[in-house]
Amino acid sequence: MAHDVFISHSSNNRTVANAVCAALESIGIRCWIAPRDVLPGRSYSGEITRAIQQSRAFILIFSEHSNNSEQVLREVQLAANSRLHIVQFRIDAVAPSDDLEYYLSGPHWLDAVTPPLDAHLEQLKSSMKALLALPRAAEPETGPAPAIAPVSRPPPPAQSIPPLAAAPPAVANPQSNLWKFIALGVAVVAALGCVAFVVIFALLQPKPPAITTSPPSTSPTPAVMQPTANVESKPSPRVSVALPSTSELVSTEEAERYVREFNRDMERGDLPSTTALLDDTVDYYSFGPKEKAFVAEQLKQYFALVPVRSFVVGDVKVQPGPKRATVTVIFDTRYSVRDTLGTLSTGRTRTEWDLVRRPDGLKIARTNWMTYPDASPSH
Repeated sequence: MAHDVFISHSSNNRTVANAVCAALESIGIRCWIAPRDVLPGRSYSGEITRAIQQSRAFILIFSEHSNNSEQVLREVQLAANSRLHIVQFRIDAVAPSDDLEYYLSGPHWLDAVTPPLDAHLEQLKSSMKALLALPRAAEPETGPAPAIAPVSRPPPPAQSIPPLAAAPPAVANPQSNLWKFIALGVAVVAALGCVAFVVIFALLQPKPPAITTSPPSTSPTPAVMQPTANVESKPSPRVSVALPSTSELVSTEEAERYVREFNRDMERGDLPSTTALLDDTVDYYSFGPKEKAFVAEQLKQYFALVPVRSFVVGDVKVQPGPKRATVTVIFDTRYSVRDTLGTLSTGRTRTEWDLVRRPDGLKIARTNWMTYPDASPSH
């Protein structure tokens, strides 16, 4: 049977894994889980390999047991090699082993350590709806992404985030109608992360470094004498240079202003204004480093897919970035969008940018986000 999600777990956590499986299948997300879906008479390892390769996403029930499981490590390796979105559902507060940490550096994880489990399952269901609308992580880029219709199988390589409604030669058949409406509605909120990554640039120029010298002496200044070979001149006074602070690179007020300006450009569908603010290469969500043209294509297809857009920006936080001369900007956005089929979607997007200063101003060098669709979208 075709499936969307592979659930990896230690046999010691089978109860939680089965609860995750039941929660996702209750909203139409098809799961593969062992030993339930291992066909009789087939090789266990071969069945797992095929199931992972045919999945669209991979959920790891992360615990102390799975952290030390060789079988789980092999499954995670297969998922990474198959370029699946890997989601960590953490039920134990333990640090990943060195081997697992290598593969679990992506942005998708949910903390389910604190009870009750049902509350975390609701969060997982909402997040997986949005995640399954995305193409596989880190797909190879072979040129401009073609427009394709949403289907119920994994999207082909180099596809853009929002699946398109019109795309030659794919034609939705009756069996894919359900996924067509789900994918179109949920892909909207996933693409809204684009809302979150192109703003605070062209900010003010950097302030010149503050230079301070030793205070002048108040005692009478002796007559100045020219140095001679037998007279050693005194060393120059120490000069301290103050490095620009985060607020000098971009203040909170400036960040708020430019975030709101960008969202207004997104509402108008102004592609030149939004893409002009990107760095030449952007560390783009789970895709990794991508050229500006790749992100511009994502925005172009998003504008075509979602003709009606409204965004309300919440608080904007500015903090030191991971590298020198960068800042990190974090903010929430409430969205209300309607796609070409007239489907209304609402929810919240949590966005994080890294900004770097270039000769022509600030540019977005990294963007990451997570969407939280409303449980009951308005109609």
